[in-house]
Amino acid sequence: MAAIDKIYLKGYNRYLLFKDWCSQQPPVYDKYGVEVKLVDYVYKYTEPFDNERPVANLPYYLDAYLIKHCPMEDVQEELMLNYGHWSQDRIKSFYDDVINWDKNQGECPYWATKEDFITRSDGTMTIKGLNTYSDYMKIKNNQLYNSPTRGDYQYGNHFRCTKHPNILFNKPFACKSWFVTINPPNDYMWYHRRHNSWDFADEFVVDDWSSSAAHVKTIKALKRLLIKWKLPVGTQVTARGRYSFDDYEFIITK
Repeated sequence: MAAIDKIYLKGYNRYLLFKDWCSQQPPVYDKYGVEVKLVDYVYKYTEPFDNERPVANLPYYLDAYLIKHCPMEDVQEELMLNYGHWSQDRIKSFYDDVINWDKNQGECPYWATKEDFITRSDGTMTIKGLNTYSDYMKIKNNQLYNSPTRGDYQYGNHFRCTKHPNILFNKPFACKSWFVTINPPNDYMWYHRRHNSWDFADEFVVDDWSSSAAHVKTIKALKRLLIKWKLPVGTQVTARGRYSFDDYEFIITK
């Protein structure tokens, strides 16, 4: 259940407005059909405040819901910032910061210079080298985080053992726990105990406990799970025991 960054709002009234809007939204469902409410992810403040504070830290899928549905401009500005979108107000504000920088203050901290700003014929402004099609716009156009699950990868139906201990361990090793990690090709996955599943970091899975590793009691039990876990083809699975060189390695195949 990954998140890219927190959402910050200034003032208790804006927080209450955001919380109230979230509480009115219909339930959402994770990859496995677990129902949650958007307001469950909103921080609980009871004392008024005037400064800027974090109000929520949502998974990608729920951020995408806000981007497509939330009417609050300051929330959208936060999401634009988090997902790489430069609005005209942000570009012009950045331009003012650059041109007003006093060289006597030392080395300029900005990544662009005055010459990098380009004014188009319609009066809008852009910055040289700026990605004009941000993740924010991909989400708006239903091209990113449009589903709680990916479903765009091939998972394996077989596996082979590529490494095992040189010694056939007997007691007292028979009842020990094996520490299992996985290394999918060109990606990252989390283990979720609630579903006994491995899921990509950008998938939406509701769980109060997740980890970069799982535990099994026996290698026989692990072998049963290797197919049930629906791991991507090419994933390397490592099971480590208690002692040095006490490990197995598997590779997931078609």
